[in-house]
Amino acid sequence: MTLETTLLPALAIGASVWVAIASMRAQRRLAEDERKWLRRADLYVDLMKHQYPYLAEQQMDPGDRVYFGAQGPEQQALLRSLTARCDAFASAAVRQQWKATTLALHDVSVFIGEVMADPMNPTREEEQQAAPLVQARDTAQAELRNLIRAELGTDNRRSRWPRLRRTEPTALA
Repeated sequence: MTLETTLLPALAIGASVWVAIASMRAQRRLAEDERKWLRRADLYVDLMKHQYPYLAEQQMDPGDRVYFGAQGPEQQALLRSLTARCDAFASAAVRQQWKATTLALHDVSVFIGEVMADPMNPTREEEQQAAPLVQARDTAQAELRNLIRAELGTDNRRSRWPRLRRTEPTALA
């Protein structure tokens, strides 16, 4: 037996095993990346769907929490769930904008609850006072929506995950 007849086959087998292991690791990483991306996408849809003033509870003054914070087990559970998922999967930019959006919603709710005598029939003065708060709320919501759409690649012609790209119009547009 010569060195070539024993060493070359052994090297070939070793290289094949190494390639197989590297390929399995790469596939595992891709699957994990896709799983995280899908969890993030689900979270972002939920952040868009659940925009309520009480979700700003963490930023509220303690006195405001009594009246405007999460009331009841369902609201508290939603707040805990979204906050935990946001901490785990959202980017820092989306997390910050979500908090700003919920705080802007909270500010409008506080104004309606504490300043307006009859929220269903506001006076002209009340409408003028509320206008900057409503504008801030609308701007925060638009910024959150645009940031989420950008991160998910919703408007890109070539999405990161082409099979998830929608061809029909969505409510987020």
